[in-house]
Amino acid sequence: MQDDIKKKLQEPFLPSEVEWRVGATTADKLKGIALAYVTNRAIQTRLDEVFGPFGWKNEYREWKANSQLCGISILHNGEWITKWDGANDSATEATKGGLSDSMKRAAVQWGIGRYLYELENEWVPIEPYGKNSFKLKSTPRLPLWALPEGFSYDKKPVHNSALAVTAAATPILTNKASSAPTTAGDVAISNKGTMTKLSDLDIDQLRWLANNAKNEVVRSAAKACLAELNGKMDNSKPTVEAIFGGEAV
Repeated sequence: MQDDIKKKLQEPFLPSEVEWRVGATTADKLKGIALAYVTNRAIQTRLDEVFGPFGWKNEYREWKANSQLCGISILHNGEWITKWDGANDSATEATKGGLSDSMKRAAVQWGIGRYLYELENEWVPIEPYGKNSFKLKSTPRLPLWALPEGFSYDKKPVHNSALAVTAAATPILTNKASSAPTTAGDVAISNKGTMTKLSDLDIDQLRWLANNAKNEVVRSAAKACLAELNGKMDNSKPTVEAIFGGEAV
């Protein structure tokens, strides 16, 4: 069981769930080392998938001047187990950046995104970004071993599909209608005028919706579907009322 949890936590992320920053730079400031990190939203989704929305929590503490500590706790056998890590406040977003970075580091303590530290240093062109900061001119491609199974850069990205474009539309979800969905998988979104149930989507599409859908109901339903796929929900399948508090939308 623990090996299964470890494997799920350490699974590679989609390229859209990885962000890049500039590390060391050349003396002429024309190139820099590209550093990869998992986004906080992707970390939250991974924790939801593995432990369920009530099986983990995070907390922050001030560490020392201009730095933050984050602890990510996992509920295991009725006991909260916490792993901590910290980060300095960022130059661009100060405290907010420090909080975000400290959570990324704490997630690595649990194995989430740890594989990104094994990437070889790659020098890429950079350009000025704000005061005394730089950004990459282009995003590097991750090697095959650092990609989810079955992913290919040659495939059309999910976030460019018509499904993603219409994901912000109001889902068909109401407690009053006779055709109201009874599970998260029954929640439907519009895809080129055709209603598509979340239960008909593949795991990559569900992950994209869980991270990027503007509609809160769609995001929550996608997360619930992912949790079910990971075997964290029983065979009764949670009702819409249980997931969304019984409120009509």
